[in-house]
Amino acid sequence: MDMKRFILCLLLFVCFCTAVCAEDEIYLQKDFHISPQNAYEYMNKDPYSKQSKSFKREKKRGNFSYGTKYDSTIAPDKYSQTNTLFTTYQKNKFSINTSYKNATFTPLNQQGKGTFSFSPEYKINSHISLQSIYSTSFLDKNKKNEVVFSLKPFKDDRMNFDIGASQIYSENTAPTRSQVNFSTKFKF
Repeated sequence: MDMKRFILCLLLFVCFCTAVCAEDEIYLQKDFHISPQNAYEYMNKDPYSKQSKSFKREKKRGNFSYGTKYDSTIAPDKYSQTNTLFTTYQKNKFSINTSYKNATFTPLNQQGKGTFSFSPEYKINSHISLQSIYSTSFLDKNKKNEVVFSLKPFKDDRMNFDIGASQIYSENTAPTRSQVNFSTKFKF
């Protein structure tokens, strides 16, 4: 495209759209602006929308089950993908879960440095359970011990309330950190 045509197209754009340009953004008549940072918003009309996918393959043999889980999340500012190998043994009110979770897109020197967790759980009744989670992150060398109290008011998974307390030990930082977690889940 030669320079005269480019200038003519630019003038037509400014005249018909009454656009005002400021830095990397273009503001149109209806007060909608497009910038490199919000191109995702322009396509989806929601700057904070994210899409998550999860797939799980599981095989059961008596009280023992094992499998893999794949999770991915696409958001305007990041993309993450994790793979998890897990095993579960469940008998009556007691279960033991182990898992190894690894991020897929990591630098070569960090590959294979995921998180291993071991968590025994005891179901007091169909509504209340107590779980202890021990996890080790090989990447940042953190160890975490957590106790979680779960309450399910209904017999299915429509509503869950979890309260947890944990301590995190790190080989890289000096003090031990403590956390208290509250979470709720609702299914409609």
